Parts: sequence; structure tokens; C-alpha cells
Amino acid sequence: MLKAYSIFILLLLSSLAAAAQTQGKLAKLTSDAAVQQMVRSLDDYYKNFVVNSRLRFEDKRVQRLYQQEKIKAWEKADVDGNGLTDLLITGTHYDEESKVICVLDMGDSLVLEDFGRQFYRYCPVARIIYQGEQPLISYADYDKPFLVIEPLDESERQNFLLTYRFGGLVEYNPAPTSTRLDSLFYTSHFAYHDVEEVEIRMDSQDTIAYHSCEYPVLDESEKKCEDLTAKLTNNAQQQLLELLNYLQPDKLSREYRIGYNHVPYISLRVVYADGRRLQVEDKGGIGSFGLTRLYTLLESSRKTQNWVPAKK
Repeated sequence: MLKAYSIFILLLLSSLAAAAQTQGKLAKLTSDAAVQQMVRSLDDYYKNFVVNSRLRFEDKRVQRLYQQEKIKAWEKADVDGNGLTDLLITGTHYDEESKVICVLDMGDSLVLEDFGRQFYRYCPVARIIYQGEQPLISYADYDKPFLVIEPLDESERQNFLLTYRFGGLVEYNPAPTSTRLDSLFYTSHFAYHDVEEVEIRMDSQDTIAYHSCEYPVLDESEKKCEDLTAKLTNNAQQQLLELLNYLQPDKLSREYRIGYNHVPYISLRVVYADGRRLQVEDKGGIGSFGLTRLYTLLESSRKTQNWVPAKK
């Protein structure tokens, strides 16, 4: 009897140890210093990132807002649903302004999601909330006030409820559709020292056409273009179609604009097989998290698909 009891205890302890191990690397972090060191170790760009649970900032408007909304410097949750603990972190970076990042434990690596729109927006406000047992990220940010004495404008606050899917953060959709694609047309134009133009077309047969040009701003005679076509791989078809069905066209604006120069000008036209349409003009490319993820998937196809020159 004693032997059987001992075996049971050993098995129980073994299963508990295995369960603790499956929570991953981030589950073991228990202090500001440990979280800060982990972030700094991921990338030299974050070598000055600071984590402090007191959430003290040079801009007292931000500090008061975080206190009012009971924001935590870091929260643990399995954001991507892979059984491993992830971290949502609010800290400071270089300029003493607040910055939100999410570190995801992918098992074989840690991946940092940096909420890229924060380059153009101000005072990110993020927390973990739950829909049943599913953790989601409630995220908001503001248009940056011109003067430090101006209050944060609530009319300029943008709110998102996010989940991790399709390799990035997108707006949570509890009831995505499952409709085939009829057609898609995407264009992007960006100009700084060089001009970069991209045009992508897709049809219902999952054939994709890719046209791009690049040239110096002051010398269009140096323009170099390419015209290519490909048949999307099954995996690429599935991921792109699932993302298109996860988007909610009725909740997206037809026009997004940010007040900065040297940003991409993006145009998107999607026709679904059931007749729904998605039309967006997006100056800045940060209209929504789901749209940003779609833009990334479309443009990354240049490196992930097998292309051949288009027939003339």
C-alpha cells in the first residue's frame, strides 16, 4: 500500500512539474527587473527599455490615466493560445514616453510584438481582459497633443480588442465568415529618398499578379519594374482567405489618415463571393490591426511564393 501511495505521489509531482514546464520561459518571471532584462535581451533596440510597476512618467497626463484605468506594468496570459505564458508590458523606451509591447512565447523562441502604430500615436493603454476563458488585449491610444498642458482628447482615442492570429495581432472577431474571395486589388505608394510602388491583384482562382516599381525620387529615369504572376500555395491561400473572412468590413472606415509625411498611401478593394465589399483608402497603413496584418501578408508574398514573369 505504501509503495503504491509513493508511486502515486511521484506521478503527481511529475505531472505538476511537467505542467509548470509547459507554461514556458515567461511564466517564471516574477519581478520588474526580470521582465526588463528579458525584454532587453531580445533585441539591442530595446537595451534601454525600462519596466517599473510604479508606472512613473515624465508626462503626468499619462501617469494619471494609467492610475485611473488601473494599468499594470506587466500582465501574464496565454495570448496566442499555444499553452505557454505570454507577457503584456507597459514601460518606457529612450524618450521617457510610455510604450506597450507584447512578448509571446512560441516554444522555441520569444517573439516581440511592438504595436508599430505607437510611432504615430500617443499614450498606449493596454490590459488583459477575458471573453470567457479566452484572454484578449484591450488596447487604446491617442492623437498626440500639441502642447503638454493640453488634456488627452477623448474624441481622438482609438480603441481595439485584439487577439493573436495569422502571425500578428488583429481585432477579435467572435463569428468570422467563411466566404470565398471574388477579387482583390491592393496598391501601395511610398516615397522618401526612393519611390516604391506595389500593385497586387488576385482573382477567385487564387492566381496572384504582382507589379512593382522602384526609383530615386529625383530621377525617374532610373525606374526599375517587375511584373510577375503566381499560383498561391495551399497554405498561403488558406491563411489569406481566413484573414479576409476574419476582417469585419462593416466595422472598418473607408478612409484612414495620419498627419505625417513619408508614409505609405494604401488602397484596398476586396469583393467577396457573397457580394460584400471592402474598400479602404489608408494614408499611413495603420488603419486597423487586421488591415495592417493583411498588408504585410500581401507584400510578403513576393518572398514566399514561386513567381514567373507575367505574359505580355
